[in-house]
This record gives sequence, C-alpha cells and structure tokens, in this order.
Amino acid sequence: MKKWSFLVCVSLISLITVTESYAQGKAVSQNNTTNKSYKGFYFRVGGGYITQTGKTEFNNADPNGITGIQQSTDISTDGNTVHVKALNGTLGAGYKFNLTGGYMFNKYLGAELGLNYFNGDKTRIGRYSSPLMMSDEQAYIRGLDITPALYITPGFKKVNPYARIGAIMTGAGKLYIETNAKQINGGGTGTDIVVNAKSEVKSNFSVGFAGAAGVTVPLNDKIDLFGEVEFKNFTIKSKSAKIVAYSTRAVTGGQAVPVPGQQLEDLPVSQKEFIFSDNYTLSATSPAATNEPRTIPTQYVNTSGAGINVGIRFTI
Repeated sequence: MKKWSFLVCVSLISLITVTESYAQGKAVSQNNTTNKSYKGFYFRVGGGYITQTGKTEFNNADPNGITGIQQSTDISTDGNTVHVKALNGTLGAGYKFNLTGGYMFNKYLGAELGLNYFNGDKTRIGRYSSPLMMSDEQAYIRGLDITPALYITPGFKKVNPYARIGAIMTGAGKLYIETNAKQINGGGTGTDIVVNAKSEVKSNFSVGFAGAAGVTVPLNDKIDLFGEVEFKNFTIKSKSAKIVAYSTRAVTGGQAVPVPGQQLEDLPVSQKEFIFSDNYTLSATSPAATNEPRTIPTQYVNTSGAGINVGIRFTI
C-alpha cells in the first residue's frame, strides 16, 4: 500500500512540475489577463463501459487439477470425438465509475489524477465437458485503479475537443475466480459429485498506459458535459491467491449432501493458498510442506480494453 501511494504521489508531482514549467513558458506569449481566466482546479465525475482489446490467452486457474480443464481452452467430447476451442481475451471488460481532480495551467494544458472503480464482467477462462465430467471457470475483477494524466485541449468556447495521456496504476481490489465442477455418477449410479469453489487473487503494484480523446460541451460557466473514447494497455502481475470458498456435495435426485473431509476446512494450506514467484527452488527428494502456501510460477493478468465514458465536469 505504501509503495503504490508513494509512486502515485511522485507521478503527480512530476506531472505538475513538468506541465507548470511548460505552461509558464507558453504564457509569455499570451495576454496575462486572458490566461488567468483559464487557470484553476476542476473535477469531473462519470462512468462508462469498457470492452476487451489486445486479447491473449488466460492463465491456469486450477493448480490442484480437479476440473479437467486445460489452460485457456473450451474442450468438449462425446467419447468419440474431441472439440477444442481456444479461449483468448482479457479481463478488462466491464463498467467503470470515475472521480477525477485536475488543474489547468492555462487555456491549453492541465494535469489530473483520477480514481476509477472497475466492475469487471464475468469472463469464461476455461471449460470442459464430457459424458462423465462438466467443469467451468469464470473470472472477474472488482477494484480501484489510479490514472495520472496530462490534459491537452485547443480551448474552444463551444464544443471543445481534448486528449488525456497518462498512466494507469493498480490501487485496491482483487481478481475473483469461480470454479464449478460436476462428476456425473461420481458417487455411484444416480449420484453426482459437485464441487463449487471461489478464489481471490491479490496483485503486485503494476503500471500500464491509458489515454482518451473526447469533447466537452458547456452548460454554463462552471459546468460542462463530457464524452470520451478511452483505451488502456494494462497487465497486472499477480502476488498471491487463496481459495476462500470450497464445497463438495453428493447430489442424488435433487438432494445435496456435503461430502465429509472434502470441504474448505479440510484442505491443507498448500492446496488453498498460493504465492506467485518469478524464481524459486523446490526439493527433488522431499515432499513439499502441506502446512504452508505453495509457490507457483508468476502469472500476469491482461486487463486491456477500450470503451466510452460520459459525465459532468465542474470548474472550481
């Protein structure tokens, strides 16, 4: 938390320092009275929807190997033939809501810092279907990101175009993965074994690129409507993961009964807590400890996307 807060502050200070210097140089050739009328703080609130761009394959979300799902695939078989479909995409699609504060140095240039809440769409990242097994994995993100940016505009009086160019940084939030598996007749003829699980993935501090192009339309001297097309190129590095919900039930004729010894509290720590690492060493002669989190290779989550935002801008 301290690390990303410090980096955000440094980014904002750097933006303000650079843009203020540029603005002061540009102001020399402008009328001082006119220039002052455009200086000042503003804030805007809005929301919109982002769709996926820059699709890549999804990560393996079944380190315990209970679903039969192969990474980033949708596989179905009838026992005679197997159909395989690659699942490529991002977890960057969803609704977002933003609150942004900024400062205009002159008529043409400003700097701003935005706080965005992202409510990601559930996205299928893996599926397996056969006469004996049916499994499905879906993932989504809920969280906050931070966007420091430069604000550039020609300063038209009516419909005024602008561009935002900057960075996007992880704030607070998590990636969630929901896993559902059913083993048909797994408990004997007429009895299916159903597993439902939910995992949470925490991230390391990550930085990407974000920008937008839009227009503002004045309602009065202090309030403008804005609309923009936004894009982001953002990959998040995973830090750790934990299975927070896990149940196994035997289902017969619509009646479900918990299977003893196969609930969340029965899982050893190594099967429900995971640490991502770029480089680690395991013993080749001794089994891994089951009472501590398991280390697995680092995963990166693609959250790139493009979409539309609309809202209101207030000049202070």
